Amino acid sequence: MEEKNILKGRIRDLASKAANQGYVTRTRFLSLSEQNLFQKILQEEKYLSAEGTIFGSAYFFYGGQMDSDRKCAFFLPDYYDQETYEVLIDQGEEIVCLHLYPKAPQFADTFTHRDVLGSLMSLGLEREEFGDILVRAPEAYVFLLKEVAPIVKEKMSRIKHTDIRSEILKPSECPWEREFIEKEINIASNRLDNILAEVFHLSRGDAQSLIRGEHVFVEGETVVANAHELKEGARVSIEGFGKFLFLGIKKETRKGRFQALIKQYR
Repeated sequence: MEEKNILKGRIRDLASKAANQGYVTRTRFLSLSEQNLFQKILQEEKYLSAEGTIFGSAYFFYGGQMDSDRKCAFFLPDYYDQETYEVLIDQGEEIVCLHLYPKAPQFADTFTHRDVLGSLMSLGLEREEFGDILVRAPEAYVFLLKEVAPIVKEKMSRIKHTDIRSEILKPSECPWEREFIEKEINIASNRLDNILAEVFHLSRGDAQSLIRGEHVFVEGETVVANAHELKEGARVSIEGFGKFLFLGIKKETRKGRFQALIKQYR
């Protein structure tokens, strides 16, 4: 409840400033669950007008790439529209992309998302100050609030046991594209808990715990029903695990189960 009230007040304050004082405002990076809570607040408090504005301010989410998981909410005065301001963000307004790479690639460790996250947090940053971490070892790209990027560049010198260099890029200069692998899975039905268990090699009970804990998002919205049936093309994100596209059931097996296809993002 406290988190909800804090976010509610933040939305009201930022949107009002953008509309009444005529400048762009934003939150820090919001997780998927916080973005979902944001939308629930708009519905419950009836903040959203028929014109799609909040207290007279248009808003949108953006995290440096179109398919970013962690995003800031931007509130715009009437002289900006989303398309125009997204171009400015892509050119380094508000958000930048920090490219991390080893000084000596031949001796570099293979580091993971967790390793990069740990190095960032050890600098004293708050999780809300940086967005998605994209790793393609031995390199990584991190979306950061513009104001903290110089500090991170100066202080972050190592990931795991590897000495690194860094450069600040505009989001539009980030060459990283999400990679995915297509996988066939064998499922009893297209229930959400069944599919999560197969995709992430979980017990069905563990999959249901993630769903009950509101860690699972389908098309950006929290789903809390284990029996929720995934439709073909559904985009599913699980906090701490990753995301995938459900491409649908391809055929029924002789044992009454189904073969389905997914695209799992790395």
